[in-house]
Amino acid sequence: MKKSFLFLFFLLFSWTANAFEPFLTDDASTVKKGKHQFDFYYYNIFNKSGVNNDDGIIDINVPGEEFLAPDRAIGFPMGYTYGLNDRTEISFGMTYYGFPTGGFSPLTNYNLGAKYRIYSDEESGLGFAIKPSFHFPNSIGHQTTGLGMALPGYSVNLIGAYDKKDFSLLVNFSYQHQPYNSNYSVAGTFGELRTELFQLSAAPIWNISEKLHLGLDIGLVTDITPTDDRRYNSYVMPAITYSPVEDIDLGISYLRVSQNFKDQVGSGYSSILKIGLSYRF
Repeated sequence: MKKSFLFLFFLLFSWTANAFEPFLTDDASTVKKGKHQFDFYYYNIFNKSGVNNDDGIIDINVPGEEFLAPDRAIGFPMGYTYGLNDRTEISFGMTYYGFPTGGFSPLTNYNLGAKYRIYSDEESGLGFAIKPSFHFPNSIGHQTTGLGMALPGYSVNLIGAYDKKDFSLLVNFSYQHQPYNSNYSVAGTFGELRTELFQLSAAPIWNISEKLHLGLDIGLVTDITPTDDRRYNSYVMPAITYSPVEDIDLGISYLRVSQNFKDQVGSGYSSILKIGLSYRF
């Protein structure tokens, strides 16, 4: 019986800063005109299930980072966002990998994005935005190690939000085209991988106060490994954001990814711990 699992951090954005880190589901707001935002995060990917697919890679597919490998990863995503005007922001991101290492640069997953707020209404709390991104190609060494693809790609995220004082609901639908150099392996395998990837996610967030936000991020994402019996994987991620002062946000999240939601509390999952800081000025 084929044991396919979930593929760690591939889909829909080689890491770009979300307006509401550490949630994976983005919100419809943008950085204010003339404002700068820096995001610095640490994540640790754990594969404790020992369940890989036939090609030997962890088959986990979650928006955030490109990582396809049979073990684990420690990464430090960094992002910069600037508010062009009252409705538009631009962003640039990259990741420094502390593990795995090899004969390649630890910096990878460069990307450039822009978010445009299409509509917002304070009275109803509704907001809509669109966010296209361009993913720069990584090196052959990064692809063969599982830290990104050696061809350029692009993505677009459609964002909806309902935002009130005590409660917010974020909904995203994303598409990513991420090809790879088929002359070289991806994380040691030459098996065919999907390059047309989709994500549907939602995040209910309880605004305990202006400083403290608790939420649950859930989603379905394309399984990058073509199979007959499964095209999507699922993730569940509780997250906390705390703002000690107005322009500093501290975030922590713990994500579980599995073939289906019932395995999130069973043995068929891998997990990702994410801790970080956002600073605006």
